Amino acid sequence: MKSSYDVLVVGAGPAGCTAAERLATAGLDVAVLEEHPVIGEPVDCTGVVGTEAFQCFDLPRRLVVGSVDGVTIHSPAGIPATYQANEPLAYIVNRAELDRTLAARAQDAGATFLLSTQAVDVSRDHDRIAVSCRRPEGEVLRVSAKILILAGGPRFAFHKRLGLGTSPVLWRSAHAELSGDGLPHAQVYLGRDVAPGAFAWAVPIKHDGRPRVRVGVNGHGDAPGYLRKLCEERFPHLMSENGLLPYRSWVVPVIPASRTYGDRVLAVGDAAGQVKPTSGGGIYYGMLSARDAADTVVEAFRLGRLGRDGLSGYEKRWRARLGFDLKLGTLFRRLFARMTDRDVDDLFRMLHIHGLLGRVTEKVSFDWHRELILFLLRNPKLARIFMRRCLDRNAEPAFSDLPAL
Repeated sequence: MKSSYDVLVVGAGPAGCTAAERLATAGLDVAVLEEHPVIGEPVDCTGVVGTEAFQCFDLPRRLVVGSVDGVTIHSPAGIPATYQANEPLAYIVNRAELDRTLAARAQDAGATFLLSTQAVDVSRDHDRIAVSCRRPEGEVLRVSAKILILAGGPRFAFHKRLGLGTSPVLWRSAHAELSGDGLPHAQVYLGRDVAPGAFAWAVPIKHDGRPRVRVGVNGHGDAPGYLRKLCEERFPHLMSENGLLPYRSWVVPVIPASRTYGDRVLAVGDAAGQVKPTSGGGIYYGMLSARDAADTVVEAFRLGRLGRDGLSGYEKRWRARLGFDLKLGTLFRRLFARMTDRDVDDLFRMLHIHGLLGRVTEKVSFDWHRELILFLLRNPKLARIFMRRCLDRNAEPAFSDLPAL
C-alpha cells in the first residue's frame, strides 16, 4: 500500500468525492480516507438536493426517490402557507447511492479510496502533511501528502492545529422514515414546541416502489425528542405498533468557518460550514466549494506555491460565490430565532390578509434565498414583525448563538 500522495482528502461524502474527482482528472495523485467500511453508510443527511445541482454536476435521475414540487409551511397556530410549483424545486435522493456514484466517478478518474481508515492525528513539516489513521484490528496506517483537504463533516479536531477556523453554531438534527403514505407534498412545521430556533419537516418518498414518509427536525435542544413528538402527533397512523422509532441524529454547522485555508490544508463542505443558514442544506454548496478547492490546488501545484498564500485564493473563490447568501441567510436565521410563536403567526396572517403570499412565492428558489429574504425584509408590514424583538430592549436572545444585531 502506498504511503505518499500529492493530495489526501479526509471524507468520502459529496464534497470530498467531488474534490477528488476533479484533482485526479487534473493528473494529481489523490487518496480519499473514509472511516466507514462502506461509502455512503451510515446516512446522516436528509438527502434533498436542488434541481440546479443535478444540472451542474450531471447527477443521474436513478438517485431520485421523491421530488419537492410543492410545500406547505405551518405556523405554530397551524396557519398554512402553500406553494405549488409547475416543476420540481428539488429532488429527494438516495443519499448513500449519491455518495457511491460520486466516489465511482472519482475512482474512474484515478483517485484511490482507503476504506475503514479513520484519520486520528495530523502533523505538518515544511513540505508535507502526515495523517495517522486507525484501521481494523488496531492497525495504524501513516500516510502523507503535499496537500490535505478536510471534508469529513462538522468535526473540527484538526482545524485549530492546522490554522483553520471552526463553525461556531451547530444545529442538532434528527430524521426517521415511516412506512405509509398520505402527504400530497412536502410539509414544514414551525414553533417552539416543534423545533426551537428552526423547523421540522416531512416529505413523501418511495423506496422499492413502496410509499414512505421521511420526517426530520432541525434546531436547538433534543432533536430526537422533538422528532418523536412530531411523529406521535402528526403521524400516529404511521408509527409502528411497538412504538419504536429508529432514527439518525447528527449536527449541522450553520455559520461558515472564519478561515477555510492554511499552510497545505483546505476545508470544504460541512467541515467548512458551507451550509445554507436558513435550511441547513449543504450538499450543493459543499460540491460547489469542493470544485473551487480542487481548482485552487491544481493551480497551486502548477505554480509550486502550496503554502498559505498559494491556497488563499480558495476562500476568495467560494466566498465570492456563496458569501452574500450566507451572510444574508445568517441574518435572517437570527431574526427568525428571536421571534416568538405569536410573531410567526402574525407574519402568516399578514401574508394572507394583505395578499402577499403570491408575491412571496415568486421569489422562491431552493438553493438561493437572497431574493426571498430581501423581499420579506424590505416589505414594511413584514419587516416590522421581524424586527419586533430586536427593537425591544427588554427582549432576551432566544438562544446563546444570537449576539446583538
